[in-house]
Amino acid sequence: MINLDIFNLSSREIALLIFLAQNRAAEKEIEITTTQLANFFNISQQTASRCLLKLDEMKVVTWKSSPKGSLVKLKPAGIHILDQLRFELEKALHPDLTSITLKGTVFAGRGEGKYYVSQPAYMKSFRSQLGYEPFHGTLNIRISAHYIDYLDLIRGSWPIIIKGFESEERPFDDVLCYPLKVVGLDAKVAGIFPRRSHYGANVLELISKVNIREELNLENDDEVVIEFPLKQKEGSD
Repeated sequence: MINLDIFNLSSREIALLIFLAQNRAAEKEIEITTTQLANFFNISQQTASRCLLKLDEMKVVTWKSSPKGSLVKLKPAGIHILDQLRFELEKALHPDLTSITLKGTVFAGRGEGKYYVSQPAYMKSFRSQLGYEPFHGTLNIRISAHYIDYLDLIRGSWPIIIKGFESEERPFDDVLCYPLKVVGLDAKVAGIFPRRSHYGANVLELISKVNIREELNLENDDEVVIEFPLKQKEGSD
């Protein structure tokens, strides 16, 4: 579902996602009626129901009946679409902005990065999509508060998608990759956002063909500077 984007949705569907997010449906399941939606958007209840049904079928929201109306929650794909909208608006409002700089500090992870990156199916996709086989592990960067909005812009830009798969043990979700640069390092680097991350929204995980921590002689709490080029969706120019 992650290949959905804002250019595949109607303006009404995007407006509905915005409305749901404003009512905290990105955080939790909320109760809402088609009458409320109809009144807010000046449409019929039938049209409101059709919109919700379509978003549910597209796996952008979860929608189920409740005694008082509907229970609705944005799925990760729905949140990603809103991130894309934010990115495109930022580019529209600042057309000369070609890159952003973020700063953060290194912290020790829990070992999940090594486990996930080393999966053979992921590794095959990394080689194919990124052109290299990453070091078996990630460098975890806690982005400084001043740069959190920039991190959201990265999430909203157009990723390289590492497809998920199913093993005998469990399913593995898609991973979104964003090529970027770590200041002081010559090797290629990508920021990754697993669909199910154990870290907070202020964390960026980095992969590279080299061990970034060793290459830059980094210790926990050391600062890292990241440069990210802002690119439009391929073919949108």
